[in-house]
Amino acid sequence: MQNYKTIAETGSFEKDIKKSRFIAHIAQTFSEDEANQFIQQIRDQESSATHNCTAFIVLENVEIERMSDDGEPSGTAGSPILNVLQQNNLKNVTAVVTRYFGGIKLGAGGLIRAYSSTTADAIKEIGLVENRLQQGYGLTIPYHLYDKFENYAKNEKIQLDNKAFSTDVTCEIFLDLDNHEKIIQDITNQFQNQIKFEETNQVYKQVAI
Repeated sequence: MQNYKTIAETGSFEKDIKKSRFIAHIAQTFSEDEANQFIQQIRDQESSATHNCTAFIVLENVEIERMSDDGEPSGTAGSPILNVLQQNNLKNVTAVVTRYFGGIKLGAGGLIRAYSSTTADAIKEIGLVENRLQQGYGLTIPYHLYDKFENYAKNEKIQLDNKAFSTDVTCEIFLDLDNHEKIIQDITNQFQNQIKFEETNQVYKQVAI
């Protein structure tokens, strides 16, 4: 597993459709257990709702997809929610769409449209990020090169983390896996091998899209 799209943050979106109140709650979840915990949290929070319909996609050793109609007619709630997550190519995400029945039946087609559109509108409202797997490097930079390197990093959109100023300047950078070796070689060439590198860990970093 490398880069993937997901929801930017935990959030919700609400709208009324023919007097029924629909609320989509969406969160990043990184395991089936986390997904189920979020679902239970929303069910507790919205315990007086008519339905709390759910879908999630998480990446563990394999991709896991689950959905629930929670009492709505089969295929009219969980599946439409899951379809929206799939159409947006989202991973590690859980959606719970709450419905408070307003007295007017929507029919199968109306329910599918309601659950789909509420989920889609929530995703649009909250926004998406790409979680990129990046390689970390610890850098040791001579003081007289730091300003030049800082400008280089800014131009290359490289963030300098955990900066510390002592005899030299130390910091940590994270580079996308598809070009990290090329960038390290470029830094080595431009700064005449005076910047020292130590490979650290690989982590996921969120990038807005």
